[in-house]
Amino acid sequence: MAPSAPETPRMPGSVAIRPWRAGDDRALAQVLPDPGSPAQLAARALLREPGEEPLTRTVIAVVGSVVVGAAALAASPAHPGRAWVHVEVAPEERRRGVGTALLDAVAAEAAGTALEGLGLRTRLVADDPEGGAFAHARGFTDLFTTRIVLIDAGALGAAGLERAEDLQVIDTGSVALTRAFAGWYERVNALDPAAPMSIGQVNARFLSEAAGAHGAALWRPDVDGAGADINKRPVTAFAVSYAQRRDETAEAQTAGQTAPGQAAAGQAAQPQTAGPGTVDASARAGEDGEQVFAVTGGEDATELTVGSIDGNVQDLRSLVARLSVDTPVVVEVTDAMETESALVEELLASGSARILTSYTTLVRDPQNGL
Repeated sequence: MAPSAPETPRMPGSVAIRPWRAGDDRALAQVLPDPGSPAQLAARALLREPGEEPLTRTVIAVVGSVVVGAAALAASPAHPGRAWVHVEVAPEERRRGVGTALLDAVAAEAAGTALEGLGLRTRLVADDPEGGAFAHARGFTDLFTTRIVLIDAGALGAAGLERAEDLQVIDTGSVALTRAFAGWYERVNALDPAAPMSIGQVNARFLSEAAGAHGAALWRPDVDGAGADINKRPVTAFAVSYAQRRDETAEAQTAGQTAPGQAAAGQAAQPQTAGPGTVDASARAGEDGEQVFAVTGGEDATELTVGSIDGNVQDLRSLVARLSVDTPVVVEVTDAMETESALVEELLASGSARILTSYTTLVRDPQNGL
């Protein structure tokens, strides 16, 4: 959401707002800057043809017959209390009131639908003062910041290497993994509550091949040293791998959409980037705008979603250490992930990890008006 600064004059009479038409996606691609981050790419994917599944409303700003901007509202089945919103205007038309007019117009389009009366949610790259000023001036507040962090191969040394019996490499269809992920996801999204989901829904939405998940690992320590069956031990941490394939990335970017990729937990993925540590503006978001993971972190880096179940940073450290012995890994952490953030801070402080990109999620509650 980056159309203008807060002081916006009345929209000039030369600009009109109209419904979406066939070909508007190609027209927008001609006038909007290339996405500079995964967060921007995922947000841009919301600017699409209106539909009912998921429920989406989109409007277009034009000068004469030239498309100069768009706004979209989209339902979020995973977080139904707030709808995704994205407003974007061609750089030369910003600071003229076009963004505000688009936001008002797409709200009007949503009247009488299930989108009406919902809170709103949007994402901005962390260093986007113009977009932040626009959003804050219109009632949005920061919810949390997400960091995408590259952890160097071997950064955690031998942590966990002596505990091979505690690592379980497992299929992403595992019930143990799905239950662990479900509880973790609910906890770390307490500020933006998730919808009640069955085990099957959690797996389909976040852990399936369609979601981009390809491999997983669980940390299941033998707490009493009795050598109990690993399948009967509690899960204290997990990791799920995601990666982007070259053909799917190119096709998704050409279409202005997102696509899943594949990798295996603990093995080197092959993300396509310019070089180690560079950010590839590819993203994986479902049709409802929910993002499982959003960036490739460099040649041979494996993208992992990692989570601590019980807050034990040592177990999380051991799991990540086992998966990053020979391969750098990229992890995504938010302010709400206390244990995960603690591990990342430790690695950043030691110089063995670096932030590739970060973005902020902002929200506006219903009382501020749709």
